[in-house]
Amino acid sequence: MTRTALVVDSDFFFVEFLAGLLAKRGYQACKAYDGKQGIASLDNGPYDILFADLVLPKVDGRQFFKVVRRKFKDQSFPIVALSGTLVEQMDDLDTIGADYFIAKGPMEKLAVHLNEFMAGIENQPGPPPAEKKILQTGGVFPRRDAMELLGSLEFYQAAVDCLGVGVLILDTDTRIINANAAALSIVDRPLVDLLNRPIWDAFPPNRSGELISALKGTAHRCHSGHSAFFVGLKGRMLRAVVSPLCLNDLPSGWVVALEGASA
Repeated sequence: MTRTALVVDSDFFFVEFLAGLLAKRGYQACKAYDGKQGIASLDNGPYDILFADLVLPKVDGRQFFKVVRRKFKDQSFPIVALSGTLVEQMDDLDTIGADYFIAKGPMEKLAVHLNEFMAGIENQPGPPPAEKKILQTGGVFPRRDAMELLGSLEFYQAAVDCLGVGVLILDTDTRIINANAAALSIVDRPLVDLLNRPIWDAFPPNRSGELISALKGTAHRCHSGHSAFFVGLKGRMLRAVVSPLCLNDLPSGWVVALEGASA
């Protein structure tokens, strides 16, 4: 029986590299290029092994691992964080949610280390080690630019979480890819339950028509306003404001703000 693997990374060429390495070891690799695609790919699981980067578009690696753990809480398979920013996060390995940690490095050395790692997993299957440590390819040290990137990501998430309104961020297919603390308090659900779910799953069924109308009315309108309607959520009457999300003047989804919310 063919073994299966899931590979989640935003670098197309790295995904091909890892999928090719796994194929030579008898694995059929499912490929995903952002955290949202990774969540969708979980429906094809469980897998024999899973690899994911930590810095991913749409849904980051930490949140992705939380979804994996929740979906497969009664099934066990190795979950591997394979990232170029692991060294910068070596003090927080316990909070990442993976079983194993491999730092990216030169491809030739990484291929050797990955094959050695896979041989160990295959020949001695069992629970992951209690001690969290990073398998490095040598010559890898914390980098200032990577630390600044991680710091910026944490800063902007903290800023969104401090807002006095609920914020839900949607992809172009209307599925949720992020939400701030106030929004999670309003809908009374954890983020791991909302990621990659259609936005109307977070709204009362009797308001889905207004929500869909607002989304359609603001689609492809990067610089021309928003649409709003009132909605009752968990006993509170709120004003839902739907605005187009644009990157480089291209439609990239929506932001739904729930005014009157407090974290």
